Amino acid sequence: MKGLLRTSAIGLAVAAVGAVTFAVPAAGADLPTCSRYTLMNRGGHTINVPTSKGNSSCQMGRDYAVADRKVVLEFQLALKFCYAKLNLASPYSDEKIANLDADGFFGSRTEAALKAVQRYAGAGVDGIYGRNTRDHIKFLDSNRRNCYAY
Repeated sequence: MKGLLRTSAIGLAVAAVGAVTFAVPAAGADLPTCSRYTLMNRGGHTINVPTSKGNSSCQMGRDYAVADRKVVLEFQLALKFCYAKLNLASPYSDEKIANLDADGFFGSRTEAALKAVQRYAGAGVDGIYGRNTRDHIKFLDSNRRNCYAY
């Protein structure tokens, strides 16, 4: 009986640790929320990138690291322009990113658009913008006419 109780206690402890481990999104809990856009020269092009205090290592998401509406609006506009022809991820897979409402709210459709872009670009698909996504996707240039990789 003691062995069974000990095994059960160990199982519960492992389950609790596992739950804690998976509670933090893949983008990483150590990054600050993106708070503005900053022009950066990357690969000979000036692109507009989400930042926090000038640092491009930041994150934003739907229910996690919710960014300012202006930041989300810029992000939505970049997704619409750079990835217009892609379909959103499920459950909105019959909709194009070009038709995404640029309303400044990181809702379920923005998350689905980001997941579609992450999948297309070869980034980890978690619906959260962070370093991995930044390193795989394209951003609008300073003239808002072209898209270039980070």
